[in-house]
Amino acid sequence: MSGRRDAAPMMFSAFGLALLWGLTLGAPGEVLSAALLLLPAQWLLPAAPPPRWVPWLGAGLLALGGAGALASAGYLEEGLVWGAALLVLHHGRQDLEARLAALEEASHHDALTGAFNRHRLPHLEASLGGAGAVLIYLDIDGFKALNRARGQGAGDRALRRLTEALGAVPVVRMGGDEFLVFYGETALGEAATAMVEAYLQTVHRALTEDGLSFCAGLAPLEGSLARGLAQAEEALRQAKARGPGQLCWGRGVR
Repeated sequence: MSGRRDAAPMMFSAFGLALLWGLTLGAPGEVLSAALLLLPAQWLLPAAPPPRWVPWLGAGLLALGGAGALASAGYLEEGLVWGAALLVLHHGRQDLEARLAALEEASHHDALTGAFNRHRLPHLEASLGGAGAVLIYLDIDGFKALNRARGQGAGDRALRRLTEALGAVPVVRMGGDEFLVFYGETALGEAATAMVEAYLQTVHRALTEDGLSFCAGLAPLEGSLARGLAQAEEALRQAKARGPGQLCWGRGVR
């Protein structure tokens, strides 16, 4: 599908040029009507993925070549206006697509921490589920008490500090002080579990400098996200029952 989207701008430009020049040579009286029909088609043309210069190249070639065809058929002024209109439509469509993409991306992020939100879960499941991943479900110890004692601002800083300490791995704020980490592309085994635990210890050390700690429940993402998430949630409950700063693996892992 992406290959067809990549080729669509150039295919449309080639079709438009062939149509306009064909009519110019064979039926010049029809070329203006055909050119006008190409304008809404340019707007409806599906947006191509990066690089962005590909659709601009196609639109530019069609605008110049099409204006030349109209001029050759005796529509010089109309051809100039048509070429400019086609480029304006193309710019408007590209700008609209960019704005929609930015809005969609923003809708997948938590405004406070910059982490992903729940809307991103299906994308993460699709991208990491097949490669193997460890789900880490965690929350900050004593978060409500922190807010009561030092104010909501302190709680917000703690959430941002945790997100920052987790690093570049995909992090989803599930709500409140609960976060889901996708520690991806690793098959479970002694080496992998040791690596995940070492990662969490590093995160924990970064937080203890601010007097914070967290509990974590861990589970493999081997099937559906719902199953792995349920295991990680249960492991988190067990970790919290043990006390602050604890981690626990889901049943059957450790």
